[in-house]
Amino acid sequence: MRGRVHRFSEPIRDWFNRFSSVTQFLLVANIAVFVVQLVFMFLRSPLFDGLFALSGTGLQRGFFWQPVTYMFLHGGILHILINLLVLWFIGREVEFFIGGKYFTRLYFLGGVFGAALWLAFNWQSGIPVVGASAAVLACVIAFATLFPDRQITFLLWFIIPVSIKAKYLALILVALDLVPVLQHAPSNVAHLAHLGGALLGYLYIKQLGYGSTPRWMTWWESLKAGMRPRRRARPARRELSPEEFMREKVDPILDKISREGMQSLTREERATLDAARDLMEKKPR
Repeated sequence: MRGRVHRFSEPIRDWFNRFSSVTQFLLVANIAVFVVQLVFMFLRSPLFDGLFALSGTGLQRGFFWQPVTYMFLHGGILHILINLLVLWFIGREVEFFIGGKYFTRLYFLGGVFGAALWLAFNWQSGIPVVGASAAVLACVIAFATLFPDRQITFLLWFIIPVSIKAKYLALILVALDLVPVLQHAPSNVAHLAHLGGALLGYLYIKQLGYGSTPRWMTWWESLKAGMRPRRRARPARRELSPEEFMREKVDPILDKISREGMQSLTREERATLDAARDLMEKKPR
């Protein structure tokens, strides 16, 4: 992890360097908080959940930290076990690809955005919401956006091995939360929080410049471009030959990747790499 947190400030970097990755830090933090939560449950004290679980009434009382702290609390052993298993297997891959700094933002923004969407429809509710599911689902959708055709194998009900492409798994998970919301089905699961995390995961990875663009978004961008006033055409620039393009545009990007990692690239630089890949695929063998 030491090579992946160099963009953090010095105190945060020193703290994170105690762990091998941000994912490991999040696992340890979730387990530590759950142990404290179990102690209060054993004492039959509602104080801990009342202060740190998410609720509309809690925020109205000034507990402004709840949209962050709720994601470290859980409703039981199975709840935390599933979340942490998914985080361990999926989070490491996403963190390695986009870097520790951006992965940390993805995780916490997913949880906070999930909290915001749930609160938008449950502001007067005193029922507390706990769990890292919104943040973890943000990581799952991010993984599916980065590697849509990657095969994922998991144990259904911890018994039956199932293999499925990441993009299909993401669609199934979103559907499992979207259908109950549309049906207004009573549930003790915060489906809106999950959907908020999923949406954030997709938008955040797209904002970083990763993943293919859906057709509907391409159509929308083309429509907006057609509505803009036309500008005077600029003089045409000399077309670079494939060799010049690779030498002048691509080689500096490859050097940057070797120095700073894939996560350091800008959206324009990633687009250049995509263009280079298309060029190599079309090149006669």
